[in-house]
Amino acid sequence: MRIRIASATAIVAATLLLTGCVESSTGNDKAEGNLVGKGEGAKCQIEDPVKVGAVFSLTEAAAFAGTYQKEGLELAFKELNKKDGVEYELIQEDDKTDVKASLAAFEKLIDREKVSAIVGPTLSNLAFKTYQDAEQAGVPALGVSTTAEGIPDIGDYIFRNSLPEQYALAASIPAAKDALDLKKVAVLHDEQDEFTASAYKTMKETLKEAEIDIVADEQFQTTDTEFRSQLTNVKSAKPDALVLSALPGATIPLVKQARELGIDAPIVGGNAFNSPVLIKQLEDAAEGLIVGGAWSAKTETPGNAEFIKAYKKAYDKDPDQFAAQAYTAGFLIDEAVRTDCDGNRDAIKDNLGQILKFDTVLGKLSLDETGEVHQEPVVQIVEDGKLTPLKKK
Repeated sequence: MRIRIASATAIVAATLLLTGCVESSTGNDKAEGNLVGKGEGAKCQIEDPVKVGAVFSLTEAAAFAGTYQKEGLELAFKELNKKDGVEYELIQEDDKTDVKASLAAFEKLIDREKVSAIVGPTLSNLAFKTYQDAEQAGVPALGVSTTAEGIPDIGDYIFRNSLPEQYALAASIPAAKDALDLKKVAVLHDEQDEFTASAYKTMKETLKEAEIDIVADEQFQTTDTEFRSQLTNVKSAKPDALVLSALPGATIPLVKQARELGIDAPIVGGNAFNSPVLIKQLEDAAEGLIVGGAWSAKTETPGNAEFIKAYKKAYDKDPDQFAAQAYTAGFLIDEAVRTDCDGNRDAIKDNLGQILKFDTVLGKLSLDETGEVHQEPVVQIVEDGKLTPLKKK
């Protein structure tokens, strides 16, 4: 297996190519090589390597997640390449948490590398741009952390195995109510970012359904680092908990300032809370954070213990949810390829949309023809610096 990270020169060159157009899909498959094999499933034999691209944020703001994703996907394909019949060539690109770099990476993988599928990008706001190109070119794209509402609606070639934020919040808020007897909360959200704004809408709907009163509703901007004015209003409202929709850059100072002001109420948040990097940076302020998500190290899902052991051996650290979802993506693509023993783009697209109750480290997972994932969420709380499943009273 060849694993490559794009150089800065390659990114610049690819960016210049954006003045042209990504090849449009007319039903013709443009993946490279002899990718139609013989047999099926475990007996599938394909002559040439199946190229899979990956675009993750390995530097800048979202590197806290992208690095884990890169490692999880690498581990999956290393394991898959030990099986007989299908060899995968993984080509990884760094989008630097930047829209232009992400578009350039997708263009390179689609037109120059002629990959059969793409995993990533890390952030939903980048996916809303890059997935337009994947859809136009007829290249299946599988998101592993693109949790914003509307991602699968982009087109027939767009999928995700990342539990949508609205499903995670719909699980975490009622679970927090049951565990902590919540009756009133304060809501804080980033009104500028489309992802956090979408999550805010879901939060309000879920709180209404759970019959939890909102006693304070504060907003801020993506680049804000000072939140004491909003938090002072929150403190005076005396909520049982805070419900937060923010990107990691704002989450860290906001949570720390809340604790400094003496707000010790639990904080229910979004997908960023699933990162051990964020929890480590928050230090003691992370205690009591509650989050819904797709994976827990504590759950006894098929292969989970083995995955954790292998990841720790390979990278000398414990995996997180982002690593687990990327790791799962490799096996979903392998399942799609082996179903008809066909590594071409259209075959992968067709078969990804028919995966039903597939055993993964995330639990039983299904992908429907619209590209949406179906799985049971896991609600966790930070205790002693680690995420652990939230227990009911």
